[in-house]
Amino acid sequence: MSRTDLSETEYLRHIEHLARTIVDAADGEGWLILTGVSDEATPLRRAVIEMARQLRHRHFDGDGCLDEGLPLMKLAGVVILRPHAVPAGLEESYTEICARLGAEARPEGWAIWNAWAEDGQPISIILADSSGTEGLLTNWAHGIETYPVTPLPAQVVLTRQGWVTPMTLSPASARRLGVARPTYQTLPVDSDASGGSAATSG
Repeated sequence: MSRTDLSETEYLRHIEHLARTIVDAADGEGWLILTGVSDEATPLRRAVIEMARQLRHRHFDGDGCLDEGLPLMKLAGVVILRPHAVPAGLEESYTEICARLGAEARPEGWAIWNAWAEDGQPISIILADSSGTEGLLTNWAHGIETYPVTPLPAQVVLTRQGWVTPMTLSPASARRLGVARPTYQTLPVDSDASGGSAATSG
């Protein structure tokens, strides 16, 4: 197929198709790993892995793609709370969990990011909008290590000391625990319901 036979849009789609074919072939050979790339990986494999990350990245609000320059947050994990979707392992009801956190038991639920404060202490950041967190979880489930930008003060409903658990581990936390993929687990951190400070990356 000649480049001159294609429009610019058709050409870009053709290149994307070829790139996906390369990524699928690498995946079929069993060496395509999107997180924790070995130092021994050849330059070619590193290039293919980076191409796969770009192609398989699921965009979400706050993923940094449109907010270049804003710092990314390193998360221990996340929790999504909803009236009819309380994470497994929590014996309290949705209303009881919200009361313990000091948040309204609203129908839309909450997204909770477990991170670190400036002094390194674990904190839980409660956000009103969970759509970005769902996009984050989709990436993690597909083995794509991505993190959100630091939320604006207006996006944070409240911050608590300690972590809300059990949580879906971030890829970094999963590696520390020797887990192949992010999964719902509890990290050994004491959870304190008293007020906390603003979050930064840890």
